[in-house]
Amino acid sequence: MLKLSQALPESLKSFFIAGAYIQLVSTFLGFFAAWLIIAAVMHGLSAFFDGRGELRRTFEFAGYGFMPSLLGSAVTIPVSLKYVEEATIPTIDLQELSANPEILVKSLVSHFPDSYVYSAIFLNLAVTAWSFLIWTFALKNARNVELKQAAVCAAIPTAIFGLHQVMALVRLLQ
Repeated sequence: MLKLSQALPESLKSFFIAGAYIQLVSTFLGFFAAWLIIAAVMHGLSAFFDGRGELRRTFEFAGYGFMPSLLGSAVTIPVSLKYVEEATIPTIDLQELSANPEILVKSLVSHFPDSYVYSAIFLNLAVTAWSFLIWTFALKNARNVELKQAAVCAAIPTAIFGLHQVMALVRLLQ
């Protein structure tokens, strides 16, 4: 965050840092929103298979499906920070930034080797598959449905979750 703010004109640094903190809080709150939404979707889908059990229990069990994401982040965040710290980001003036707001991110991402980006995509897919397995068994136990039925119910939010993660990485590459 501080590395990126160094590339900005003085007049924008405080706005950038404030925006970064807002993003951090939003990410934290978004995690809980995603947890609630995924649990609610799986709970609702399992109703089609006559699932029995409380939403609270589905919510509790669905939380375990986010553990792989936390472990994946424990790997990718430090490596990403290493590349960010090593990056040399040119100073960007206000006119350049106004003409192309993504110039800052593109400048930073250009320092990430392709092997890292592809490894991160692979890791995200593995984490998503691991989450799918956890959510399948969580739903089976929380809603008392058969394993195949739980897998069907867990597959839809997992596919959306995985697609979102991959698309975020692909957007960085563009």
